[in-house]
Amino acid sequence: MIEFPLDGNKIDDCFKIYMQDIGLLISMFEDGTQFDVLNNKLYTYKGAIFENFAADVLSKMGRKLYYYRKDSGLEIDFVMRYKNECTPLEVKATTGNAKSLNTVIKNKEIYHIDNGIKIGNYNVGRENNILTLPLYMLFLLNDDE
Repeated sequence: MIEFPLDGNKIDDCFKIYMQDIGLLISMFEDGTQFDVLNNKLYTYKGAIFENFAADVLSKMGRKLYYYRKDSGLEIDFVMRYKNECTPLEVKATTGNAKSLNTVIKNKEIYHIDNGIKIGNYNVGRENNILTLPLYMLFLLNDDE
């Protein structure tokens, strides 16, 4: 469930694994990948790197990492307490649509979520109930209240 307490609703045998260092992650790939990163030629794998970067920043901020997944394919990259609300956070490598985040917010009677955050190649802004932030501003989502 996407609700508080996050620790109480976690499923211990359902998890994702992230590297604590993006440089080490990239260095583990075959030769030439570093060049591809610098020249923006990663295409579909870029999303995994962006998500790993977000996990690295959030964990270094002292946040526990939670995510949400349903068998239907709905997946939220991170769930966190932000401004004392249970808040889904999606990380996008491109300016694409965050279908799962939109679904969760549109179905308040099921998920009880009012607002979400989308991090990626965006300007600071708000689209309906979704706050958009550039990836480099992720550190601003610190614990408050």
